[in-house]
Amino acid sequence: MAELMVDDVSAGYRGKPVVRDIALRYGPGVHILLGPNGAGKTTTFRVLAGILTPMSGRVLIDGVDPRVSPEAKAAIGLATHRSALAPRLSVLDNLRYWARVLGLPGPRIESAIAEVLELLALEPLADERIGALSRGQNQRVGLAKAFLAGPPILLLDEPMAGLDPAGSARLSDHLRRLADNGSTIVVSTHALAEAHRLADDVTVLHGGRIVGRGEPAALRAELLGTAYRLQLRGTAGLTAGLDGLGHRWERSPSGPVTVEVADESAAQALVAGLVAAGVGLHEVVPVRNPLEDVYQELQAQGAAHDGR
Repeated sequence: MAELMVDDVSAGYRGKPVVRDIALRYGPGVHILLGPNGAGKTTTFRVLAGILTPMSGRVLIDGVDPRVSPEAKAAIGLATHRSALAPRLSVLDNLRYWARVLGLPGPRIESAIAEVLELLALEPLADERIGALSRGQNQRVGLAKAFLAGPPILLLDEPMAGLDPAGSARLSDHLRRLADNGSTIVVSTHALAEAHRLADDVTVLHGGRIVGRGEPAALRAELLGTAYRLQLRGTAGLTAGLDGLGHRWERSPSGPVTVEVADESAAQALVAGLVAAGVGLHEVVPVRNPLEDVYQELQAQGAAHDGR
């Protein structure tokens, strides 16, 4: 087990801060770092891993700065879009190199490599050169490198990218097992369904600052209120009926109409009002992923800011 503490960190590049006043304490569990592009997630990961020096504040692993302690830095497994793999070497040779760098005992190296190759379905690619792989395949090898030494802290930037649904499910199950056994895992992701399923808590980063943290449903209530969102499918008069009842609505690309009401009793009143207006309802279901709501709101805020 290991604790990751971030104490009022501001960080950026060439004297310009990207993230400001970040304060976090992460222990065992799966912690989702959520935010739209440009929110500062990658910069935050670089600071947490001891790669980027903060402009102010500090990062500690069990009370020790990973930038000055090799032992503390070795407690971190990092997987980002830049995987630090040698393009002319094979997948297998890259992993053997990193196993030695990470200090795995000789007798353990081949079995550890076999385990991560199986986990990420990389066995067919073991003898392929890194430079010949697709971006998604390259990212899977980067994940394999992060898992090799079994570090107590994992920092995973978009780990589901490049994985098919079966691979995502297998990785999610693996992360859950690691967390249940005491690993501290911080995941940045746009795979909101997986994030909702995995998350012990979610930290929301927006504009370089933390704007909320908590369990997904509680976080949505904190940032957006307790409104109840419904997806409706019905006859052609559905949207006119919603207009007549004074409700704002949105139509998703897949067809259903989304509407927001104050609570469950208001949802029941809405359905009764539509039926009374002669609208035929085929389906009424709650929108069940609160992280989708939070993310869409952040995206909308970012778009509004860019438009000013």
